[in-house]
Amino acid sequence: MPHITVKPELCYRCKTFKRLCGLSVCPVRERLKVIVRTYSTVALSSSVSGSTPPSGVIGERGYPRVSVVVNVPPGETGSSAKMFDSPLDWWTHRLSLEDIVKLRSQMISTVCGSVRVEEYEKLLEREISLSQVASRPVDTEVKVEKIVNKRLLLDLRILPLSVQVRGDLKVTSNPHVPRTLDKLIYDDVKAREAVVLLYTSGLDIYTIQRAFSFGLLGERKRRRLVPTRWAITAVDKIISSYLRTQVRKLKIIDKFYLYQAAYLGNRFTVVLIPDSLRVTWIEFWYSRAGLSERPVVSTVIEEDLRGEVETIDGGFEAGRMGLLEALLKIGAQARVIIVREILPEYYVGVGNWHIREDLRKLNEISPVLTTDSPEELISCLRQIMHPAAAEVLRAQLKRVLSQAKIV
Repeated sequence: MPHITVKPELCYRCKTFKRLCGLSVCPVRERLKVIVRTYSTVALSSSVSGSTPPSGVIGERGYPRVSVVVNVPPGETGSSAKMFDSPLDWWTHRLSLEDIVKLRSQMISTVCGSVRVEEYEKLLEREISLSQVASRPVDTEVKVEKIVNKRLLLDLRILPLSVQVRGDLKVTSNPHVPRTLDKLIYDDVKAREAVVLLYTSGLDIYTIQRAFSFGLLGERKRRRLVPTRWAITAVDKIISSYLRTQVRKLKIIDKFYLYQAAYLGNRFTVVLIPDSLRVTWIEFWYSRAGLSERPVVSTVIEEDLRGEVETIDGGFEAGRMGLLEALLKIGAQARVIIVREILPEYYVGVGNWHIREDLRKLNEISPVLTTDSPEELISCLRQIMHPAAAEVLRAQLKRVLSQAKIV
């Protein structure tokens, strides 16, 4: 997705209160208020205690030598710490973008050092990796050596984080690791098999992603630390491959279904077509001028007959995984077109989790339309979408219907 940024000259003229960028709130001002408080906490103390929700990152810069970061909300322990990095809870409680940014901005990001990717056992020995897959928040203590980002970085294109420090982090309580995962950590099972086993056992996907990233899954001699961004996409792909084999066994729907879901300034329109499983992803984004302007088509990804794609895109992989899970719950397969509209109010990226959660819950909402008629479907799309977006979708739909020999 192209990242929408605020021009520096606008910020200079605005002084955080004229709202020249068109946003309802000033993202710089909101993040600055929280980060200043967090910065003060670190600056006034050489030691910070708190529970990791869990929350951590394996960096990708410098690969195969990578940085290890653990996020900790100062003074927050036990269950109260969980909400600081819990996509499932965020989605369930429908937290706003501002609320999520504030939560993440209160955490201290502790750089625990850098290691080569094959040295995953170093983190296991210190229980840092175990703290990242625990079923409840794990107590930590950070001896702060240096504040890394003395300038407050307010890049609206990246996942919001707060003050970053370099220091010695110690895990001070016992990580409670789910039994199935605990067994796999010390077994010699291929990573792909381990991911599917954990998923089918009911372990939440975010714990699986962290286990994959922190080198806790796979054959012992082949294990590696995996940069977090790569790990998230890899886990989505593995689970999607598993779900695809299950969904392909199901009956094909006999009508057109149209769904819509929206959250955090993202709107999803999903069309289910009576044909064998195949997914097309179309992504639009709108300028800050609002919905009166023509949206830009930023991404179009289409599976081939084997379910393969030419482009690796984290948003698509998260959306496809969620959609396949929903189809399995519905109990039917279909040709699918997913449209993501990125609206002006989505002013700061918070990752792809909300895409996954919106689409995996599709079976829990009522369709906007159920029909036998392609014409009625197209007419409805024109009523619920921006005219330009609806026209792109109409053309795509016409091509798909032709392939499926429905028109």
